[in-house]
Amino acid sequence: MLSDKKYTWRNVHVALGLYLGLAMLLYTITRVLFFVLNREMFEATTIADFASLLLPGLRFDLSAVLYTNLLFMALMLLPFRFRYNTGYQKLLQYIFIVTNSIALSANLIDIVYYRYTLRRTTWSVLQEFANENGGALAGSFIVDFWYIPLIWLLLVGLMVWLYNRIKLQSPPRISSWVYYPAHTAVMGLAVFLAIAGMRGGFAHSTRPITLSNAGEYVKRPNEMYLVLNTPFSMLRTIGKTNYSKVSYFDEQQLDSIYSPIHIPADTAAFRKKNVVIIVLESFGKEAMGGYNPTRLGKDGYQSFTPFLDQLMQQSKIYWHSFANGKKSIDALPAILTSIPSIQEPFVLTPYASNNLPSLPRTLNAEGYHTAFFHGAPNGSMGFKAFMNLIGVQEYYGKDEYNNDADFDGIWGIWDEEFLQFTANKLSTFPEPFMGTVFTLSSHHPYKVPERYAGKFKQGPLPLFQGINYTDMALRKFFEKASKMPWYNNTLFVITADHAGSPRHYPEYNTDWGAFAAPILFYAPGDADFKGTEPRVVQQLDIMPTILGYLNYSKPYFSFGKNMLNNMAQDFAVSYNAGVYQWIEDDLLLQFDGNRTIALYNYQQDIMLKQDLKDTLPEKRQQLENRVKAFIQQYNNRMIGNKLQVE
Repeated sequence: MLSDKKYTWRNVHVALGLYLGLAMLLYTITRVLFFVLNREMFEATTIADFASLLLPGLRFDLSAVLYTNLLFMALMLLPFRFRYNTGYQKLLQYIFIVTNSIALSANLIDIVYYRYTLRRTTWSVLQEFANENGGALAGSFIVDFWYIPLIWLLLVGLMVWLYNRIKLQSPPRISSWVYYPAHTAVMGLAVFLAIAGMRGGFAHSTRPITLSNAGEYVKRPNEMYLVLNTPFSMLRTIGKTNYSKVSYFDEQQLDSIYSPIHIPADTAAFRKKNVVIIVLESFGKEAMGGYNPTRLGKDGYQSFTPFLDQLMQQSKIYWHSFANGKKSIDALPAILTSIPSIQEPFVLTPYASNNLPSLPRTLNAEGYHTAFFHGAPNGSMGFKAFMNLIGVQEYYGKDEYNNDADFDGIWGIWDEEFLQFTANKLSTFPEPFMGTVFTLSSHHPYKVPERYAGKFKQGPLPLFQGINYTDMALRKFFEKASKMPWYNNTLFVITADHAGSPRHYPEYNTDWGAFAAPILFYAPGDADFKGTEPRVVQQLDIMPTILGYLNYSKPYFSFGKNMLNNMAQDFAVSYNAGVYQWIEDDLLLQFDGNRTIALYNYQQDIMLKQDLKDTLPEKRQQLENRVKAFIQQYNNRMIGNKLQVE
């Protein structure tokens, strides 16, 4: 029989912590029910696996509990004595019970709804059912799944009973000169801690956690939904765009215009060459003399990348090269899974938990050792979670570097030292291996180590000094790597996460220039793999081009193209201010989903002043069909979780 004993507290902050702990307990109970009642949906997940997910699940529960109990916490923390009054406490209890009962219902309803969607419910569901008969749907749900409302009533009853066991009494009266300043200070501290809990951490470089961060803790993508909870999933997708199915073409027409399924022709034997991908922070093409040869020596232009300019001469270059997004978090999905960010950064969408194509996972299956390097704190940008989702075997960050003497004070380990660490660590891996390193020093505030003060070119933008420093760090990395036995058996791919921002030269502030980023393929042991071609390449093409270079012969999924396949149609796609941009050959089409906004020859008309949509109607229609086919393949496959070769 349950005891009616009450536990009396005179410290309002301890009582608040107990109330929030009660909400956390209820979230954990619903997580257990979610797993138990959907056991057949998680057949590969053992009881031990699930138990290991309970602790990380608390991180997401805490965020959801703090968000949903904001009003309750604010009223509890107000530094006034009336908060101890019986009537005020009754109001607080009512707010707590109602708010958390709604959150419980969301978690419990998803026990059933998950069976149909195979993902946690997001905010878009409210939009989907906005015009439906809510009463009829609710009535049908209650009849068909009667045990869910019953469980909800039992949990609400447990919540009320436990809440009533925590009784708050007024503390002994102290001087107002002490009471109000002290409780105001504690309220400020509580607000600070609550913000940290909602965003998932204190670190400067840590973005607020989102759905994809759950991937850091799982072995299988669907286990993300055991870590997440439904209130968190809904709150973190408010305002996020969900894709809608489109049907510009029938399936036969669609595949004939554009298909992300790649079926390699008969090739030579797979060659197990190492792959090292270097992603440079904010390295726009305008800072690189190698991409601006006609500017060198004119109007004060100077290159800030002397090493990369030299390396370009020994690399395979496709001249018109583009990033697929404008943010760092856009880059890794594009480079390593060949998925662009359309409308929203891909990792912030609910589709980040789909069964993703993946270069690391593909190479794992071929016997590769895979690793990712980023000198920031390990939770930075959600990279560690995403690497786990796409099958990267090892992650090396600031924690693994383990020497704060080389910390830049803001973002992470200086590029020079971290690239040396990367080279040394790569040398410990069995061949073949794949390593990806993401630099960080060419990031605002664009500092360089004190020992280099005044030694790097300043240029018209502070960013250029950071680029000049990282270029030097790259030179030292390649000097070290060139002495390693694995060097000549390695394909290096060098790109940027996005074009630099801000940008100085006018053409790089245009709709095409804002995505202009370097892409170099460098194979020191392959003397024939170099030269420049006037073709269009994008980050999406890195994965299929690497697979093509390695003679990978199995079918695979990629939104990009293999640049070594001369039959592939060149294109680059991006999404900019509500408009799809499709670059093909020398033309740039802008399309809003319904009609063409503009068409430019971006190579001749670099400032995009002459709209050609009415003067080139046939070409406009051809490009419009291609971008429509891309949108249809992208949206429908994201919604249907069809990002693999079936």
